[in-house]
Amino acid sequence: MKQLYRKTVLPNGVVVQTDYMPHAYSVALGAWLPRGSRHEKVGEFGLSHFYEHLVFKGTENRTAFQIACSVEDRGGNLEAYTTRQETGFYATVVKDDVGLAIDVIADMLMNPRFDKAEMEKERKVIIEEIRSYDDIPEEVCGDVFNAVHFKGCGIAHSITGTVKEVKALTNEQMWEYERQVLCDMPIYVCAAGKVDHDALVELCSKKFSRKKSGKIEPEDLYKPNSGIKIVGKQDTQQANLFWGVSFDKAMLEEKNRLALSIFNVALGAGMSSRLFQKIREERGLAYSVYSTADVYKDCMDWGVSLATEPRQLKTALKLSVDEIRNFMTKGFAKGELERTKANIIGGIHLGADSPEKRVMRLAEQTLHLGGFTSLAETERAVAKLTEAEIVDVVRVAFADTKYSISVVQPSENKKPDLKEYLKF
Repeated sequence: MKQLYRKTVLPNGVVVQTDYMPHAYSVALGAWLPRGSRHEKVGEFGLSHFYEHLVFKGTENRTAFQIACSVEDRGGNLEAYTTRQETGFYATVVKDDVGLAIDVIADMLMNPRFDKAEMEKERKVIIEEIRSYDDIPEEVCGDVFNAVHFKGCGIAHSITGTVKEVKALTNEQMWEYERQVLCDMPIYVCAAGKVDHDALVELCSKKFSRKKSGKIEPEDLYKPNSGIKIVGKQDTQQANLFWGVSFDKAMLEEKNRLALSIFNVALGAGMSSRLFQKIREERGLAYSVYSTADVYKDCMDWGVSLATEPRQLKTALKLSVDEIRNFMTKGFAKGELERTKANIIGGIHLGADSPEKRVMRLAEQTLHLGGFTSLAETERAVAKLTEAEIVDVVRVAFADTKYSISVVQPSENKKPDLKEYLKF
């Protein structure tokens, strides 16, 4: 039987990992850099995101249009993204086009041109992207939360940077970033689908031959704070709320992380979740209400997002806080744990059919957790967790952490006093 997961580290620091899917017709694959916005210093905020954009604007071998056509003309797609933890470039192609996809992605990372005229055009595009986010109160609210809760570490500033910060980024900074890609940091090539591991290793050895040995990953710093920030915004009618907490590296251990994941699904993931039922279905206070969890390399955060009429903000906030208190006091309702586990395991099974979901999982586990756990192993670990273990993890996590609240509301509204909600 063919081994499903394989890993090879090339002499120049390129790590090649594959998740083989024997019944797939396609392959999702890409290259990931262990650097995101949290690793940027003052004067370079937004640089990782700008780099992600600019490598699409031409290489020594291809024009921007040729890059755009290369994979699309074969029926595939080529995409990229930047987070606070990493920057990724990936494609989904039929199995016969793996060589083409790797050639294009490696060309972008190994041979960018960084033409100054193209950089100025793309700067305008990114500024419009920033403005588009600024028009979405929910996006602004999330960034405000990060700025307050993670003040003093890189997670605090936005992925894109501000308009002012993007206007100040230089071509020289872009070339220094490229030098780090070529010489300092490792590159993680991940693939899932009908992919031949040995053939991919051989391709990467050739296509990433300009890469020099690099094993230095940017240093992470985790620093949580408690705080409240309320921002007035014109042309908005609702009060957008995000309140949350974060947990240190101990919560990234498999048992703790999965316990918090089960808690998150029960509380706020989907229509059957507690927050959705309590705040939307029973009280009609919000159209959108959910909880979310983000995993970084050295910490994890969890929070509640909702939007409601300004005069109902305190009520909605209190209901969400009370639901967490209720969980920590009483645990799961009858049948709730079984339903939540079935939700998670069902999601694992559905994702197992998708090369793109599996390659993202492979990349994120590598970059955030430092290793790979198979879908079957994760399913067994979820099934094994008991109610007592999950509730205990949640109690410990929430007992020793800091809380922050962010609100984006209409400019004319008086700022509410929310201090009483900073502690459980």
